Amino acid sequence: MEEYIKMLLEQVRFQKAHKAIGDELRSHIEDQIENNISEGMDKETAEKTAVEDMGDPVEAGIALDKVHRPQVAWGVIVAAILVGIVGIVIKFFLSNVPSSTYDGMAIYIPGKMILADDTGYYIHYVIYGIAVMLIMYLVDYTTVAKYSEIIAVILLFSYSMDTFIDKRIANLEANGDVIPNIYRSLSGFFSGSGSRVFLLVPLFAGIIYKYRGQKYKGLIKSLIWIVVIGLVSIGRYQQFRATVIVICLLAELTIAIQKEWIKVPKARTIVSIWSLFAIIPIAIIRFMYNSRLLSVHKMDVVRAFLAPTTSKNQAKEILSGVKAFGSGTVSYFGGKLTASTSSLVSSGVFSQYIERESYVITKIAAVLGGALTFAVIAAVVALIVFGFVTTAKTKNQLGVVMGSGCMMWLIINAIFNIGVGTGLLPSFYHTSFLPFISDHKVVASYAFLGIILSIYKYKDAYPQHIDITIYSKSKISSREIQD
Repeated sequence: MEEYIKMLLEQVRFQKAHKAIGDELRSHIEDQIENNISEGMDKETAEKTAVEDMGDPVEAGIALDKVHRPQVAWGVIVAAILVGIVGIVIKFFLSNVPSSTYDGMAIYIPGKMILADDTGYYIHYVIYGIAVMLIMYLVDYTTVAKYSEIIAVILLFSYSMDTFIDKRIANLEANGDVIPNIYRSLSGFFSGSGSRVFLLVPLFAGIIYKYRGQKYKGLIKSLIWIVVIGLVSIGRYQQFRATVIVICLLAELTIAIQKEWIKVPKARTIVSIWSLFAIIPIAIIRFMYNSRLLSVHKMDVVRAFLAPTTSKNQAKEILSGVKAFGSGTVSYFGGKLTASTSSLVSSGVFSQYIERESYVITKIAAVLGGALTFAVIAAVVALIVFGFVTTAKTKNQLGVVMGSGCMMWLIINAIFNIGVGTGLLPSFYHTSFLPFISDHKVVASYAFLGIILSIYKYKDAYPQHIDITIYSKSKISSREIQD
């Protein structure tokens, strides 16, 4: 039996699938041996017959090699590149719309900083994002999950330091004090930590996967992680970003509970968790708002939900005159006064940096027309739908939860940005973005797509469960791994 399995596995090139295949074959042969013995065969004959019934090991191994080898979703990679090219074309046309406040954006490359226009800035980060996507594709997501806790702690510490130093420097500047060189050095060292906080979403899947088989102890540890990540990711004025991350983590935990990673009553626990994270924060915010304990900035954020804002009203006004193709016209005073939508979108709050990406949908519709806007939204949605479909087809449960968290992050941001761009929701400054199209978080969008491609790559290679413990000695039996 062992010689047969060894010969078969020699035909399977993907080494990481060997253990799962071997365990499954061994279990199947042993079951057949028991059946043969029950029919009156002696043990030696029963094993020989069971092995012969499995067929030629070389042919069987070649067949399994086709199933278990990594796969490449070339169609998605091409689609992602095409979406980036479409985004570049859109940025080129939008850059021709005058803006009274835009002076260019800084691009940081090793050793120096250069100033680029809107199109150049976007091109730089699309290329960077595609490179990150391909790197994420090449990285085995199970390997990342193995070190998820260590990486998460490093990210949380780095961002906490970045927030602390940033606040300290701001206070010194406000008081007119000299900023020590050590603060400037530390600020440069920890800068960019905020742009990597989103990686806590896929990492959380690996964290809770390690709690598989635990009961309330695993649940409590998972909730502590969510609270800590939520509080740290707020940083300075990043309430919306923290909220989106927490929602994604809760979604991952919900799926984990459904799949019985954490063995607690499903329905009651899931309802309690979502109620806890929805009701308590709202109650605290309402109390602090009524008691005027919030800062001026936070008070403005709350008011944005309670009453229409200038930017919301202007977005609706512009969209009322959008045509299918090209710039439209908005009429005033019964048609006595008209203005083009492209001229309206180039003035007021839409020309300010903090609103540029929040209202990218409004700008595309105002300058290029509703038909292209719909096509852009459809392309972004198609990429996200691929992620959900890929996640659903994945055998490995770790991939399912990790992929679901990544897609949840993309879809929430896409829905919110579309809501802002159509004047249905208030803007949260530059934290609102359309995945793959907005300058803001274009690299993060491609990074998450790369993680999905990695999951797709191994969708048939890995079994339902796989050991991701750091040490070679697994706490999970081989029987559990192949279940």
